[in-house]
Amino acid sequence: MALLKSEITKTQERAQKLRCDRFAAGAAEAIGADQHCLFSLLPYQERHRQAASWYTACAQGMLHCNYAPLDAWIKHQACLADTEHFELQDLLELLRICRRSAIEIDGWDEDVFSAVDEVIDEGIFAIRAEVSWEIPARLNYLKDGESKPAAVEELSATERPLNLEAREGDRRVSGRNQLALPIRLRYATEQGQREEITNTENVSMTGLYFKTDTSLLPQSRLHIIYPYWTDPGSINKEYAGEVGRTDRLADQRWGVAVEFLQNLRDKTS
Repeated sequence: MALLKSEITKTQERAQKLRCDRFAAGAAEAIGADQHCLFSLLPYQERHRQAASWYTACAQGMLHCNYAPLDAWIKHQACLADTEHFELQDLLELLRICRRSAIEIDGWDEDVFSAVDEVIDEGIFAIRAEVSWEIPARLNYLKDGESKPAAVEELSATERPLNLEAREGDRRVSGRNQLALPIRLRYATEQGQREEITNTENVSMTGLYFKTDTSLLPQSRLHIIYPYWTDPGSINKEYAGEVGRTDRLADQRWGVAVEFLQNLRDKTS
């Protein structure tokens, strides 16, 4: 009897994992297609990971009334997003996309979401002292911040100026893309292979810009783990890139604009 229960449990766990993977794949595509949300700039694998962890946390709440994982997800995601220069409205839009995807892809009941929605609102409000965002006292993530921000810019990293402050008469330039995402670089120098961990200065859908002490030649190749996480269980994927432009900076460092040589929106990348 114990063996039978064990097999049933394993079957249920496999079925739940398949549902989670199917949801995460669809949600990752939806996030990537939303050009009003800065999370769309992340590679497919990272969007998939975020969606899957949201699904798992919400499932614990809806199936077992255990909302601790969802509270932990909200706190971790919000604090990380704030540190990396995302805005509150980006996080709210991410949450709304995941919610819509759960209903459309996995058939979650709209009415059952009411308890989860309350936990999300309370969870975001609870971390207001830990982030720089202005969070309203009666937050409703389904409605607050629904007005669309400026669309994510389509400019490549090599087209972007070093100073991303919006310039009068040039509406293409947007400071909203000044995301400080951690990256790990691997490239060749005259002294041999070198590895470096740094942060992006800004990102686009096709490339990124970072600062370094090393002079890199235009058109030279490098490999980038983007984003680069050190948390247990993190999925770090390496992408090939090419230096499109270098800038000599006032502090004698170098600003490097890199174009990715593969489509980061592609789930197979």
